[in-house]
Amino acid sequence: MFGPVQPTPYDLTFSLFGIPVRVIAWFWLTAVILGFSSVHIGPEYLLAWVAIVFVSILVHELGHALVAAAFGYPPRILLYHFGGLAMYSPGYNYTQFRSILISLAGPGAGFLLAGLIFFLGRSGVLSFANDNLLMKFAILQAYHVNLWWGLMNLLPVLPLDGGNICRDVCTSINARQGERWATIIALVTAAGVALYAFQSRETYIAILFGFMAYQNYEMLQRRF
Repeated sequence: MFGPVQPTPYDLTFSLFGIPVRVIAWFWLTAVILGFSSVHIGPEYLLAWVAIVFVSILVHELGHALVAAAFGYPPRILLYHFGGLAMYSPGYNYTQFRSILISLAGPGAGFLLAGLIFFLGRSGVLSFANDNLLMKFAILQAYHVNLWWGLMNLLPVLPLDGGNICRDVCTSINARQGERWATIIALVTAAGVALYAFQSRETYIAILFGFMAYQNYEMLQRRF
């Protein structure tokens, strides 16, 4: 997704629903950096944030992987410094429609989790957390991460899920020029988001989308 990721002796590896998962050590550092502002409340809040990021990204990638597996494409999951990646080997029956469904399944899994949290909150099942600040923090953060990160992931920016969907749609319309169209859309969108995030002082988002804008610019220069 952002270049090769080399395994290290400190990686966490396990299997979930028969799907191999690898978490590189840098993933934890990035999660800590993203949530470091919560440490002023207490170190337990930072630990809760890291756990929420881990579970949320794992659920997202599991959504991709389970749909890929349902189509018969053996998947594996990688969690690394820029988030997560579900990799699979397409079969002879691979189509753009199936590719779009696999791309949608990641954000969809996150939305389902956010919806479950919202439903449990509205129904009073989570009312026990009202008097526990740490639990309340964890529930609210889990809801926002799965909702807003999922929406951000659907932006038409390569290599995000929305960018992959945009590329599939564009290439289905024009097989020769579709990928170029998708890359231009990704470049313009990423640059716009990066500029807005910079003005809003959202440093991490500005850096992330600025980097993706540069990637898509490079791709236009190199391939088109």
